[in-house]
Amino acid sequence: MHYTALINHNEKTINRLYKTQYYTFDKTRIILRFVTGLALIIICVASSMPMWIKALLLLIGAWLVSSPDFPAQVMADKVLSTRKNNLPVMNYEFHEDYITLSGEGSMNIEYKRFKILLEDSEYYYMFMNKDSACMIDKGTLTPHELDKFAAFIETKTGLTFRHEKSLLAMNLQDLRKIFHE
Repeated sequence: MHYTALINHNEKTINRLYKTQYYTFDKTRIILRFVTGLALIIICVASSMPMWIKALLLLIGAWLVSSPDFPAQVMADKVLSTRKNNLPVMNYEFHEDYITLSGEGSMNIEYKRFKILLEDSEYYYMFMNKDSACMIDKGTLTPHELDKFAAFIETKTGLTFRHEKSLLAMNLQDLRKIFHE
C-alpha cells in the first residue's frame, strides 16, 4: 500500500461533489441554460409584448442566467434528504494495481477504470463515469505528499489531474472542446 486517505461526507462535501460532477459532465446543458436565459432577456428588451409577458420572460431569463448550477443543487439536496444526514465515511487504500474502497461495503477498483481526474484546493475527484466518483480529502492523505500522490495516480491511470474552469473563464478553444466531447 502506497497511500491512504478518506472522505468524511457532510453537507458541504455532497454539494461540492454534485457541483463538480455537474460542471464536468453537463457543460453543454449549462451553456444551453445560459443562452436560453439570455435569449429570453433580449426578447423582453427588443419586443413590444404586454408588460406582464415581458415580466414573466425576464424573470425566467434572469433565473436561467443566474443559476447555472441549480440542477446540481437539486441533486445534492435530494441525496441529503434521502439519506437524512446519514452520510458515509469512505476510506481509500492506494495499492500498486488497484484502490481498495471501504465504508459502505468494500471493493477494489483498478486504476484503468478511471476516466477523469480533477482537483480543487481541498479535494481530489476521480471519476469512473458521470455517476461514479471517488472524492478524496487532501488533508487526510497519508503520507501527506500531494505532488507525489498526484504523480502516482496520473502514472497509474494514464490521465492528468486538471482544474475545472468556470464558464466565464473559458475561451473559444475550451468551448469547442466541450462540444467535441
